[in-house]
Amino acid sequence: MVDGVSPETVAVQIVNYRTRRYLERCVETVVSDLRSSSVRYEINLLDNASGEDLADVAASVTGARAFSSDVNLGFGGGHNLLARQTEAPYLVILNPDVEFVARGSIERLVRLVAGDDRVAAAGPKLIAPDGKAQPYDHGRLRGVRAAIALRGGHAYWRETEVRQEVAWVSGAAMVVEHAAFTGVDGFDERLFLYKEDEDLCLRLRDAGGGVIYEPAVRVLHHESVVADRHREMAGASRYYFEKHFRGRRSRRAFAVAHQILAYLRL
Repeated sequence: MVDGVSPETVAVQIVNYRTRRYLERCVETVVSDLRSSSVRYEINLLDNASGEDLADVAASVTGARAFSSDVNLGFGGGHNLLARQTEAPYLVILNPDVEFVARGSIERLVRLVAGDDRVAAAGPKLIAPDGKAQPYDHGRLRGVRAAIALRGGHAYWRETEVRQEVAWVSGAAMVVEHAAFTGVDGFDERLFLYKEDEDLCLRLRDAGGGVIYEPAVRVLHHESVVADRHREMAGASRYYFEKHFRGRRSRRAFAVAHQILAYLRL
């Protein structure tokens, strides 16, 4: 049981685009992590029109299923498709390039969401292969510095070991309540890659759900194995700004202040 919730609750979902060698290792660590916990689970895999057959990967794991799309739906669209394939109350949204390094990690994140009706999503601390904390695994919610960044349409990241409510957690590894996810219509599919996690968490918070960052849970993330972050981020940011800050003249001023403070390392 997970805080009084039936253990048959967790749907792990991973979207693949030419990342099979990472995905195989990801699934292996997911299974190891969950087998050491009390959580029952299903694993749903999607090949996002990359031409890689995942049927044998799914066949090798009890409770796993493989799906495929004829068109590349993007990160958000792929996860929306997988979310429609399950009735599990909790979704574990993962990138194929993450690895769980400590047993029981998923259960700890699920407990944060399942144990508090005010919490809609939770995410771990992401660690790079060199062992360092990975910047922008969350965006701060509290404090003047965070307020400036958020009002400029950006995020303020600062390494912390303190569990806290945040503006957003990374879609690379996120547990979200299925009903809350569906309630805000899931990921915005116009965000093909990047900013979709910020956008989702903003809408979850607007709907009354909290987002929790738990740095005590650490997940290895190889990062950017699918696409170049800088190239894809520009278009995603333009759409995000237009969607959430249309007509707000102050956004640019706060964005400039955010950039200056970042340059000054403040």
